[in-house]
Amino acid sequence: MKRKAARKNVARKFGRSRTSRTMSRRYVISLLSPLVLSVLLAPAQSADRDDSIALLKSLKAEHPRLLFTKEMERSVRDAAESDQLLQRLVKQNTVNAEAMLSSSPIRYEIPDGKRLLAQSRKCIERVTTLAMAYRWTDDKRFAEAAVGEMLIATRFKDWNPSHFLDTAEMTTALAIGYDWLYDVISSDDGKSIREAIVRLGLNEGIKIYTNSGWWTTGNNNWNEVCNSGMLMGALAIAEDEAELAARIIHFARKSIPRGLSVYPPDGAYPEGPTYWQYGTTYTCLTIKALSTALDNDLGISRSPGLEVTGDYRMHTLGPNNLYFNYADAGSNSRPAAAMWVLAQKYDNTSYSRWHVGRLQSIFTASLDDIKARRLDRFFPLEIAFYQRPKDDDAQTPLDALFRGRQDVVTMRSDWNDKSAVYVGFKAGDNQTNHGHLDIGSFVLDAGGVRWATDLGSDNYNLRGYFGRQRWSYYRLNNRSHNTLVVDDKLQNSKAVCRIVAFSSNEDRATAIVDMTDAYAGQVESARRGIELVNRRAIHVRDELSGVLGEVRWGMVTPATITLRGAKAILKQRDKTLVVELLSPPGAEFEVVSTDPPTTTERSNRGTRMLAVRTHADRNDRVAISVVMQLEGDPSVTTDTFSQSLASWPRGGTADKSP
Repeated sequence: MKRKAARKNVARKFGRSRTSRTMSRRYVISLLSPLVLSVLLAPAQSADRDDSIALLKSLKAEHPRLLFTKEMERSVRDAAESDQLLQRLVKQNTVNAEAMLSSSPIRYEIPDGKRLLAQSRKCIERVTTLAMAYRWTDDKRFAEAAVGEMLIATRFKDWNPSHFLDTAEMTTALAIGYDWLYDVISSDDGKSIREAIVRLGLNEGIKIYTNSGWWTTGNNNWNEVCNSGMLMGALAIAEDEAELAARIIHFARKSIPRGLSVYPPDGAYPEGPTYWQYGTTYTCLTIKALSTALDNDLGISRSPGLEVTGDYRMHTLGPNNLYFNYADAGSNSRPAAAMWVLAQKYDNTSYSRWHVGRLQSIFTASLDDIKARRLDRFFPLEIAFYQRPKDDDAQTPLDALFRGRQDVVTMRSDWNDKSAVYVGFKAGDNQTNHGHLDIGSFVLDAGGVRWATDLGSDNYNLRGYFGRQRWSYYRLNNRSHNTLVVDDKLQNSKAVCRIVAFSSNEDRATAIVDMTDAYAGQVESARRGIELVNRRAIHVRDELSGVLGEVRWGMVTPATITLRGAKAILKQRDKTLVVELLSPPGAEFEVVSTDPPTTTERSNRGTRMLAVRTHADRNDRVAISVVMQLEGDPSVTTDTFSQSLASWPRGGTADKSP
């Protein structure tokens, strides 16, 4: 009965009868306040709004229509009959859902006084896991638990709209749950969920859209997440809230291009790979939900840079799946179902093959041995989007330059060896959202361990963390990063520096960053070059001129360090890294503490900094060359750059071609 009523609603609100559609619009408009009417009927917006209403005529009447339709489900079920990895993913989700039946549900909790976000994400995790388990097993316990979770959220006093990520993610949770479980949700429960999506989610979004709230024009992860949450909520209940859904689409399609403006030209994400997973996942949800619900992604997938952003994802993960975690990020990673969407939307087999390889390396237990485990809150989408990769002989390059607001270079010795050598190296814009003063910093993996590490973010609730005090915190400035400190001063917080040279061939990769702007007022010029030599040794060379004070070279490491003058022996697990100082003559390594200056900052226990201090010679020049290689590898003991860094091109951005 409910499905027939829904279809009547669709016919009434989106039908081809111009008269009935006009009457419906007039009725809804008559109920709106004068303030809302002034926005809704503004002449400059009228055509766009009408176009958004017209789009909804193609809304699929049947639920589920978001992300995982019944047709998609049939296809995945067919694949699961013979695909062992998919079988393990399904079993993992079902085992996780079983464990959730006896675990604590969400609750209204803002422990830091700012964010409900942990509960919003918990709601997504529980609702998607339980709903997927029901759809796969028909076990109503899972459906009842998912509906119960959503009903708890409907009784919250709000979804914390002051920190709108919380609202957007909670709206996403209820939109997916309502859509996926539509056939088993009672009329009363369905009404409660719909009303909550409107009252606590979409109406709060409309307030921000109509007042041009900051994230609506922002070019960071907030824009992608918040717009996606609003669209998901609107598409889930559009047959019952036609005008509201049209308004959300109208506002979101104008806002989304601002958020996607960060991807050109090479798909790099300025906030780093952790925030890539956050923002790009939600953009891919937007593309997929619009496609499954309307068969029209509003042209979002044609946004420049999106078609290659999967390359950035692949290259910024090291051989042991640790991120090149610049900006406010940790090094640990999780699978991202966004890779399925990118692979399918852009017909890129290398993305799906790489992603399947990651999943295979993580989900190795036999079906009988799978235990419940915490995973990404969108893990069920690994099942929903699953497709067997096509055969493809294309080879992914070992090295890559990603141009963008933060230029990034990665180099590696192999794609399939967990012991491979891997380097991530960056230039960039120090004003980037979530950015650190880390121009010239790098990470290094070799022999299955990370030797040069980035400490990552500190506590977001520290006073002025996103304001005036940001650069006073140790983890956020260049004193804690694997780069240079001149005369104990900070990098220029307004610096914009580019990779000015990049080359890659079978034996060697080279990249050079012009860091002069980062040390404005401290030096006349500064360049850093990094080479992966013979695919084994790492050579870091710095050349500075017009130096006004002491120069400190630093590398943070969790390894134990034994000093031998111009040589340092680093040990970690059963591996040894030999670090040799080639220049300047007479300089020696030292170990520097990584303790932060205040007790309110996060401890960096277990790490230390290998450092070199030197002063300019009589020509006010400094040249520092350091070579790092695993013990037992063929020795590289000379300065391997074939020419000085100063002889490479000046200014601009490097050509990506080797």
